[in-house]
Amino acid sequence: MDWNTQLIEDRRNLHQIPELGHEEHETQAYLRQALKEAGLEPQTVAKTGLMVDILGRSPGNRVAVRAEMDGLPLVEDTGLAFQSRHAGRMHACGHDGHMAMVLAVARRFQENPPEAGSVRFIFQPAEEQHPGGALDMMADGCLEGVDRIIGLHLQSPMPAGQAVLHPGAMMANSDRFRIIIHGRGGHASEPEATQDAVLMGAQLVAQLQTIVSRRVPATDPAVVTCGAFHAGSAANIIADSAEILGTVRTLSASVQSQIAEEIEHMASTITALYGARADVTYTRGYPAVINDAQTANRWAAALNGAVQLMEHPPIMGGEDFSHYLNRIPGAFLLLGARPQQYYPHHSPHFTIDESALPIGVELLWRGVQALL
Repeated sequence: MDWNTQLIEDRRNLHQIPELGHEEHETQAYLRQALKEAGLEPQTVAKTGLMVDILGRSPGNRVAVRAEMDGLPLVEDTGLAFQSRHAGRMHACGHDGHMAMVLAVARRFQENPPEAGSVRFIFQPAEEQHPGGALDMMADGCLEGVDRIIGLHLQSPMPAGQAVLHPGAMMANSDRFRIIIHGRGGHASEPEATQDAVLMGAQLVAQLQTIVSRRVPATDPAVVTCGAFHAGSAANIIADSAEILGTVRTLSASVQSQIAEEIEHMASTITALYGARADVTYTRGYPAVINDAQTANRWAAALNGAVQLMEHPPIMGGEDFSHYLNRIPGAFLLLGARPQQYYPHHSPHFTIDESALPIGVELLWRGVQALL
């Protein structure tokens, strides 16, 4: 079987067996078998993760390449012949493609070991599940002896053949908040005797949108999104409590702290107007993905002719690859994989243009070679 045929087969096989974070047992078994068939002896890390080293002909730097393993809690609706066989689970973010590409790079290095140095291949669980599997992998020693680390992410909005790789910020701080409004319920015909949690919550959701538009400088990218609002039980009952769940995306630490403070202030002020109160829990999630300048520049210089590198501002998604970059130098690349019918990441209709996969293999191969 040739390289590209095996690459596509791996991606499709892995696409059929998506598993949630820390439950990637079937995925781990598939990868373990594939690595063993290539003549490698992978080591179990973080219970459902794997890592394996390929040594060069002489000592030198060690470069790590990482892929995520987990899927999402979605019912797939793509109509693909190889769609998910696990009910309520789907690879809707491209992790199946990431694993297939890194597996292909491992096979290639096994057949053509580096002249000097070594390569570590990291298959990481639970990227989608905060606080992220990267921390578990590092706790089990996946970065021991590693000098630099690289990774990539397929991007369905961007055409195959295009990529983004530059020094500095690539992806955002990814935080979450939970607001519980404590009011006083009662009969819908007597609102004057209540503290209406639905009314307060509705006002708060609207006001939270003004943090970015009116409080944060226009030159500092930020996103505040309320993704869930839970309150009430019947048309004729005024709710005594409400819950708002949301996410905050920022690039700078100062704006991150400012927005956290603004959410607390708005929640307490709006509820106080009605004699009620609010409890705010703000959870800092994945740090921003900040590429090391030397690593990014060396990798980008090695990609001449393999892909079209595009200018693009940082995207506001989050990635726990940032934990690795906070420990050692490294870089993260975004690779276009827009299919003919585009759907965003985390959609039940999400898929990729598989022509991006061999491009990704070449980019990772060149990146490792440039950094050894």
